[in-house]
Order: sequence, then C-alpha cells, then structure tokens
Amino acid sequence: MKTTRGRAVWTAAVIVAAGCAGILGRRPPDTLRGYEILVEGRDSLSEALVGALHRRGFTVRRAVRGGGRPTAALVWFTYSEVGGAGGGGGPPKWLLARLADTRSGAIVGAATVLWDSAGTSPAARAEALAGAMASP
Repeated sequence: MKTTRGRAVWTAAVIVAAGCAGILGRRPPDTLRGYEILVEGRDSLSEALVGALHRRGFTVRRAVRGGGRPTAALVWFTYSEVGGAGGGGGPPKWLLARLADTRSGAIVGAATVLWDSAGTSPAARAEALAGAMASP
C-alpha cells in the first residue's frame, strides 16, 4: 500500500514538473511533428531562429545528415511589393519562412510576419517567426 502511494506521488510530481518546465506544452504542430529542422545559415537571424525554434519544441540541426529522421530545411526571406497604394511610407515589408522537405522538396510548413511588427532585433524577429511556425 505504501509503495503504490509513493509511486502515485512520484508520478504526480514528475507530471507537474514537466508541465512547469514546458516539456508537455511545447510541441511542434502535427504537420511538423516528425521533422527535424535544418538551419544552415550563419547570419544573426538564422542564429536566433535556432534557439527560438528549439524553445518551441522543434529539433534543430545545423548541417545536412543522411539516413536520419525526415528533415525540413528552413528558408527565410523578406518581401515587399514595388510601388505602393499611394499612401505614405511605401508598401509593407514581410518576413517569410518556408520549411521544405529535404527529400521531396515539398513545402511542409510556412510562416509570415509583418517586418515592422516583428521587433527591431534579430532575436525579436526570430521569436515572432518561430511563434508563427509553431502555431497550428
């Protein structure tokens, strides 16, 4: 009887600790769950994205490796239209990311955030983009 109660208390403590640490709540969306994310870039935004994606439960790699789990390569870029709608300030600038399966080339994930609303530092922009990628 004492052993069963001790196990129940221990199990409850592990579940509470895991929940508080974010282990249970930080998982990639279902469409990306089996993928490792490949981030090869060495610029400041790519470096910040590695940490931001990892904190959201993604497995991140920095180099191509054969024979492993399915991998999605991260490609990020900015986009804005030429010209504008006649208003002040010009057209909006967007920060976009695409995750492409390294075997088939199919796009398996995508995210877009407005450049101006994503913050001014690479870390803030990485958090905004990773948050958009992690949302279902």
